Amino acid sequence: MGRSLVKPIASMALIMPKTARRGTALPRSMGRWIAISAPWRRAKKSFARSDGDGGGSVRAADRLKGWRIPFARRQNSARSSLPLAIVVLCAAVCFTMLSAGSRAEAQADPAAQAPSIAIFLSSRKDQCYDNGITDAIGQLTRAEQKRINASGGVLRLPLDLQFLDDAQDDGRAVANMKQALANPNTVAMIGLTQTARAKAVFDAVGSDIAASGVPFLSDIAVNSIFEKQTNVFTMRPSQDDQRVPVIEAFIKERGIKRPAFVGLKDQLFSSSLGDGLKNSAVVRLVADHRLAQKADPASAAAVVADLKQKDADLVILAVFGARTTEILAALADAGITPALFVTGNIDAMVGRSGKEYPGDIFQLAWDNLPNIFSDRLRTRVARNGLGKWIFEGAKVPEAPGWKTGECKERPATVPDVFDSRNMLAIGRGVQYADMVALVADALKTADPGASTGALRAHLLKQINTTYAAGRGAFRGSFENWAFRPGSRSADRTPFIVMRPSGLGASQLAPLQFLRLRTDGLRKIDTLYLDIDLIRTYRVDDNDKSFFADFYLSMRGNNASIRQVDFANGFVDPKTNDRQITVRTLHEAGPSEVYPPDMNIYMVSGKFEFEPRLSNYPFDTQRFAITIQPKSGEVPFIVQPPPASLRDKGVEADGWVPVEQYVGYDEDFVPTIDATTYRQSIVPFYRASYVWLMQRQTADYYLRVVVPLAFIVFVAYMSIFIPLGHFEAIVTIQVTALLSAVALYLALPKVDAGDGTTISDRVFLFAYSAVSLMIVISILRRTGPIAQSRWVGKSLGVVHVVVIPLMVAAMTFYVYRAGLG
Repeated sequence: MGRSLVKPIASMALIMPKTARRGTALPRSMGRWIAISAPWRRAKKSFARSDGDGGGSVRAADRLKGWRIPFARRQNSARSSLPLAIVVLCAAVCFTMLSAGSRAEAQADPAAQAPSIAIFLSSRKDQCYDNGITDAIGQLTRAEQKRINASGGVLRLPLDLQFLDDAQDDGRAVANMKQALANPNTVAMIGLTQTARAKAVFDAVGSDIAASGVPFLSDIAVNSIFEKQTNVFTMRPSQDDQRVPVIEAFIKERGIKRPAFVGLKDQLFSSSLGDGLKNSAVVRLVADHRLAQKADPASAAAVVADLKQKDADLVILAVFGARTTEILAALADAGITPALFVTGNIDAMVGRSGKEYPGDIFQLAWDNLPNIFSDRLRTRVARNGLGKWIFEGAKVPEAPGWKTGECKERPATVPDVFDSRNMLAIGRGVQYADMVALVADALKTADPGASTGALRAHLLKQINTTYAAGRGAFRGSFENWAFRPGSRSADRTPFIVMRPSGLGASQLAPLQFLRLRTDGLRKIDTLYLDIDLIRTYRVDDNDKSFFADFYLSMRGNNASIRQVDFANGFVDPKTNDRQITVRTLHEAGPSEVYPPDMNIYMVSGKFEFEPRLSNYPFDTQRFAITIQPKSGEVPFIVQPPPASLRDKGVEADGWVPVEQYVGYDEDFVPTIDATTYRQSIVPFYRASYVWLMQRQTADYYLRVVVPLAFIVFVAYMSIFIPLGHFEAIVTIQVTALLSAVALYLALPKVDAGDGTTISDRVFLFAYSAVSLMIVISILRRTGPIAQSRWVGKSLGVVHVVVIPLMVAAMTFYVYRAGLG
């Protein structure tokens, strides 16, 4: 439709100038627009004069009247601009019509529709307050969608997200799945948790899921549910490939002789774990008990009696809630304390029982490790504002507890961003956001003109090759993501967490395992390590470095500073070595001064950091000491002490310590065989002891803010000098402007990259304010403006009132920035 209008409009553009030369009147609206303009009224006298070439003149009787404007035969500059303006106007109309037609055609083309990702949620209606996970998933996936679309979308098309909440209802979950499959633009699906509900969905529409070919990044814990659907993956680890092998390796390395299993017979997750251990070639269970989900103290006592008779030295406990409390009470009554390996959270289990278990308890964990955070996630939270990461969970009015009185209103307290429950919600939300980013990243290499079916096939191929375990990984905000080809589960080797008898707290077990390139598990040690920072000094924002002195103490199998590499140590270009010195104070052995099992060192050196200077000088920076294995052949993982026991006293020149934490991250070394082109990765762990410090601003206020305020104030006061002394007014204001520039040039330069700092914005404001004063002073002395009383008063109001308001607004901005 757009192209059909091009010829008529172009013809009009060519005809109108010719008719205009013959004196044809313009349309009424255009004639009036021209007639009322002052320049045309002043040009009426010039039309009566000769064109300058002796070719005739326009009579006074032919001057402009009303809206009819006759034109002279010979063009001058004023008359020749009108046809050109008409041509430009017509060209703009043509371009607009063509663009609109192109957009209409693109919208009518199904292949150009925005690709969509279906996200399955499961909000809770039976609890007094939602756990915040649903809100975190929604908010963080939308943030990832916004980032992707801002950077070009998917194949230059905006990415769409479709949220489907089953509200813990199996029938609604089935309907949501059908709705997602019916959408012709669905390129991927994410989510669907809870084992029993997932089984109900696959029993109902499993064949449709397989036939659709839609890549499904599920949240299912039991892989047997989707083993027939080759397009389904899971963000969780596999029972058969991950949980059972790690338990087997743990039993073998610990020398466990008589393991027993206690689970639930009508719970799919528990039953699958029990069946995996029962069929294991490594584990020989001396007892296998499957209990009903309903509480029954008599059955619990009978199970414990059998465990006592068979002298079980490890009980793998896969029961939940009240049944766990029953088993613990029965063990205490029977007077036996075998080591427990539980599937739930140790701290929550002990909290429900109300007392400590007199034996060791172990569990598998993939996140929320004791006293250590995901460094990648914690850094992202800190740098994007803590207030944006609070997911308390909204009140659920439908919850039965509000009617019975069991639910209570929450106290009005300030929420803690890094509370374990809030961090769990953040972790789940970022996990889903990582899947959205993975889909967008995988589709970057697809054919831009591909159909939805081709995009689905391309995404499946990428997951099975580029993001296959052992070959590559997607580096997400939460962790690195890869999927095991056999089970199609996320390749996430778990950590073994233990609560030693008598300690009263959880920590990483001394024995851990790491997945190898050959698909086996390798035993690695846990280093119980602490860093006591003494002082930091000589912080250089431009060099991105700082000096630090600290004590390092460690304990573990073969623990030694020789195994440790300070990953962010500054490398000296002259020696090609890190600028770090280590002095040994004590190594494990008998001592009357130091603990005999500890290695203690004094470390001094220069370290790198990554300053974010957009808020300079009111910024808070992250200073870290990052530790990783020096050799890939001797890997380890670090366990720090609780935050309450760490020494928080630090001397920091020019900085105020705000917070301290320890973060871990899993990194990998990518390798490519140049002969076979086979890709592989070698994973390893690193730990970062982090101090968040706020820059002291007293010196900045004295050297910058106060002098700049005086400069602006003096320039402002000059406007009250009578205008008769105009030279003095302008001299003062220009001197103030030059003083502000000189003050800026005299300050140490801070490289903020492509952005500006708060300090830069303060100086730019000062330049603008003083320059505005100069301009207004000049205008008030300009002839036509000086003769206009109304304009002069208006400029005076801007001078006297508006500029102080601008300064007050900038002062408030700096004050808010100083508060952080």
